Amino acid sequence: MQRFIISIVLMTVVYSQSNYLVPFDWSGQNGFKIYEGSLFWNRSWTSGVLLFDGTYTSYPKRYGEHTSNKFKSLSIGSLPRFNTLPDSAHVETHFDYSRGDYNFDQLNLGANYESNNQFININGFKRSHAGNTGHYFHPSGRKAPIHHSYRIDYGVKNGNRQVEASIGRYITTSGLPDSTQNGLENENIISAGIKVSQSIGNWKINSHFGNFMQHRLVHHSSFIDSNYRDINRTLMNLQLETKSGKLFGVQNQSQSVSSNIHNRSLNWSKIYGQQIFKNYSILAGVQILNSDDTFPFVWELSYDDKFNNIYYEFLSTGSPSPKHPDLDDPNDNSSFNYWSRNSIKLGISLFALDFSVFLNSTQTGMKAFEGQNIFMTGGNIIYSHQSGWSVFSNIVTQVDSSIFGGGGTFIQTGINGKVKIFNDNMIIDLKFWSNTRSGRKSSFGYDPLLQVPFTNSNAEWIIEDSQILHFEANANISGVVISYKINNILNAIESTNEKAWFRPNHIYPQLGRMLQFGVTWYFDN
Repeated sequence: MQRFIISIVLMTVVYSQSNYLVPFDWSGQNGFKIYEGSLFWNRSWTSGVLLFDGTYTSYPKRYGEHTSNKFKSLSIGSLPRFNTLPDSAHVETHFDYSRGDYNFDQLNLGANYESNNQFININGFKRSHAGNTGHYFHPSGRKAPIHHSYRIDYGVKNGNRQVEASIGRYITTSGLPDSTQNGLENENIISAGIKVSQSIGNWKINSHFGNFMQHRLVHHSSFIDSNYRDINRTLMNLQLETKSGKLFGVQNQSQSVSSNIHNRSLNWSKIYGQQIFKNYSILAGVQILNSDDTFPFVWELSYDDKFNNIYYEFLSTGSPSPKHPDLDDPNDNSSFNYWSRNSIKLGISLFALDFSVFLNSTQTGMKAFEGQNIFMTGGNIIYSHQSGWSVFSNIVTQVDSSIFGGGGTFIQTGINGKVKIFNDNMIIDLKFWSNTRSGRKSSFGYDPLLQVPFTNSNAEWIIEDSQILHFEANANISGVVISYKINNILNAIESTNEKAWFRPNHIYPQLGRMLQFGVTWYFDN
């Protein structure tokens, strides 16, 4: 079992090596994400069958683990995967609670009801936090959590038909750091989705429908529009699949953006075909409706294989995508940008050592093969000792000078393992690691209110290099997990040391420590 778990972890690392989270606070409320070798912004994504318009939702961690753990960037030929269906009746509930510095308070509640080929999951999440300077206090004096969310998932299989449906609501009522008085962010999101798969003879029909509605208000001294912004996004994907690996699909999407300064309505469709072989697949199609002057063709070529202890993957993809509404210039006669990506991944496993590297090239512009180029590379290494201890290091670095890569080099290095005490009756999982940000790009800026990168010309907004140390311990006591976590150990020890503080973003204040204590309890019935 231990070797199986290690293998799963290592394969996960190979796939996720080009991903990195850059938090603006230790609570998980705000930050940005490096995904697939570039800054993740203005890109739609799914969580299970739920759809999220990526205009102002580019940091999935905000929305709770029940949603962020199922994160997947939206792609043309890939529908959300079904959850594994149970084969027997089972009921499980869980309770996950954490408290920490600066009024940090986080709660996850969930229940999973299972029967043969059927399940229903109910989850609730809430996060309260003042911020280390009180910047998350709402200026109205509201005492509500800065974020809370609720989600229900249902799945069933009956004969040749399988159905999975979800609905979620996500509410943010938070203050924002500002020059004199705290700003505010009020946000209400409702997302719903359903996927149906039906086998008919030699054919399989797959369909996915998602709807996303967002009602968002931001008050800040740097924000022009002080009124609500509304986004309505829909997705309909229909596929016909044969047993020989041929697939034909139609994807229709719409996006409506409404505010005092932005009113835009888009509707576009993509028609595509795909041939899936054992180790590779070829997808080609065309976008119709509202393609404007953008290169209308879509493609995806992928190949992956494993030879002895070597794993490798090649991917090339391209597709038009709506521009961020705040960056959409009506004078350029197009509301779409063309995004293309080429990546190479290689992983090697030798005895207790696992090593993997990647090279990624992303391009965005009005037309294919034109515009901004983003080059990122990196790697991952893990050494696992038979005692259960392991040493790991992960690096993601931007090679080019564009503003779309994340602004430098990001390194995570650490050690984790297990300690057994009380005659092996208690197992404590320990983790000690560092996050390093270096080689900063002084021109890189990120607006957390609009969630867009920009070219920085203000010397006071340059993000300095930093190295932050963290510690986490989890003790399992008769099925109850007790956790203790220290973010930024140096600040916890020497709060007066200037090196113990760092500024993650030009709008957000310097970050110090965060001490957290938590309890996780699973109940099986």
